[in-house]
Amino acid sequence: VFFFLLLWEFLVSRLNVFPYIFVPAPENVFHVFIDDYKNILLGFTSSMYLLLVGMLSALFCAVVLGTLVGWNSRLCNAVYPIAKAISTVPPLIYTPYVVLIMPTFRIASLFVIFLSIFWGTFMGSINNTRFVEGRIINSAIVLNLSVPTILFRIIIPFNMPRIINALPINLATALMTLTAAEMLGADNGMGYYVRYSLSFANYTRAIAGIIFIGFVVTLLNSVINLLKKKLIRWNY
Repeated sequence: VFFFLLLWEFLVSRLNVFPYIFVPAPENVFHVFIDDYKNILLGFTSSMYLLLVGMLSALFCAVVLGTLVGWNSRLCNAVYPIAKAISTVPPLIYTPYVVLIMPTFRIASLFVIFLSIFWGTFMGSINNTRFVEGRIINSAIVLNLSVPTILFRIIIPFNMPRIINALPINLATALMTLTAAEMLGADNGMGYYVRYSLSFANYTRAIAGIIFIGFVVTLLNSVINLLKKKLIRWNY
């Protein structure tokens, strides 16, 4: 990182390789975090609210419904092909349409984030349930446990490592979808901050917004790694 910043400074400020208006010096970019920190934090708060609410609700619904479907072979055979076909559609394709038809941008963002995560996690939960080791299910049946207990106290905890290991991918998908939606029709958020800066040719602020988004992704991935160590200790 230090070498990259040094090279950036050298090419822009010393050699003038790039047009200064399009590629500002790194000190100018990082100074934005001081001058405009209120708007950056406001956009961060707005984006994190939408991201967490949409992602957590999608994960909860997908895991619960996927486990129920995976438990019933007949229902699985009927639902799985449909879910597989729908999940192949990239969320960025229908994001502009959803933003257009929804009454508010917040509802549209939550809906798009929900769909972008739900189908893949739903299919994964079905597969996880179908391939739980038979001896575990047989042991639960021998103990005369009810079906809800088997599903929610045995199967879902058994599949928790796979669910959490998929969180970085789900997080990247959700953030990509949210940023695209914010750049289309939001009046706040990290994606809006970049779009607004580009609209006024303020490339210094735009680059600062892009760097900040990268920092947020890195921070969220670190939080996920901490969750792994706390929630699935037996997997380490």
